[in-house]
Amino acid sequence: MRGTDMAGLALFAVAAVLAAGSALPQIRPMGDAAMRALHQPYSVETFGAFRSMMMSGDFSPKVRLADVMARHPTTGVGALADALGEITIYDGKLIVSSGYAPPADTSSASAALLATASVDGWQSVPIASDVVPEEIESFISIAAKTHGIDPTVSFPFEVRGNIGPYVMHVNAAPTKGEHGMGLPMAVTIQDKGDRLDSLVAGLYASLDLMGIATHGGERTHAHWVSLDMAKTAHLDRWGLKAGAFLLLPKPP
Repeated sequence: MRGTDMAGLALFAVAAVLAAGSALPQIRPMGDAAMRALHQPYSVETFGAFRSMMMSGDFSPKVRLADVMARHPTTGVGALADALGEITIYDGKLIVSSGYAPPADTSSASAALLATASVDGWQSVPIASDVVPEEIESFISIAAKTHGIDPTVSFPFEVRGNIGPYVMHVNAAPTKGEHGMGLPMAVTIQDKGDRLDSLVAGLYASLDLMGIATHGGERTHAHWVSLDMAKTAHLDRWGLKAGAFLLLPKPP
């Protein structure tokens, strides 16, 4: 084969590699500010990172709520950009609560942190006896394993019924001060009590999502939702009362 033919084949091969490369998925930056990840089997998608909010007060916008809802997730938990409120998706419905003034247009609002998931259906687990807050994560893990869910992967859950005791908050404003362990991430409006008839949306996180979708050292991120699905809040601490129902995904 002549040298000119060889050179032409080489150029063709380079062009083919470049064309194929352009069709491959683009790798996103791994910095927390740009972090976005998709985890199977429940299409768990995360935007932003809890540790960034805690350590550096990063409440910058990560994703528009309208773009998220266009993908029709079943469940979601997160925080509004600029530390202005809380975001929950319960059974596909978006609920936003603000600490002070509600956003003029929820569809144009953005999240500083958001974790979403999708399921084809739920299985209902009745709560036979009270579950104290200190045991809520182990209870969800054991219930998941018992009902065909791998507790080493991330999965969504919901609750219908009475919770308590509980402590919950809604972000109201940025602190505009120092951040770090033991310091508040935002100015908040807090509520607490011993019993509350509620809906709960949550995510049980795999180990690699701890500190991203959840607080560091925690496996769950859960939000309270009012029975009329008009208000929501982040659950800092919560237990389950007998008679409630834990909803887990149907096994994949």
